[in-house]
Amino acid sequence: MSPKNSPLLTWDKHIDPAYLAQLLEGKAERHPGDKNELYRKLLTGCDWYTLLRLIPADRLKTEVLSEEVLSGLFPKALKLRYLYAKEILSR
Repeated sequence: MSPKNSPLLTWDKHIDPAYLAQLLEGKAERHPGDKNELYRKLLTGCDWYTLLRLIPADRLKTEVLSEEVLSGLFPKALKLRYLYAKEILSR
């Protein structure tokens, strides 16, 4: 799965798929918070194995599962699930 093949991930916004790919590759974001918003959408819209295919585990732990990203997740149970995943990745 790539951002180009996942229009459902960004159904609520008109976002260039190439820009989504650049965000996932860690290139500069156009607007502050774009990357965190994308990460939240990935966490709420993808299963764990898809996330692992899209983003290396070390980046999942440091970027995607950062407090900045996790603090914007809801419901609370989802946030707790990813806090647990972050703990497992840290071992």
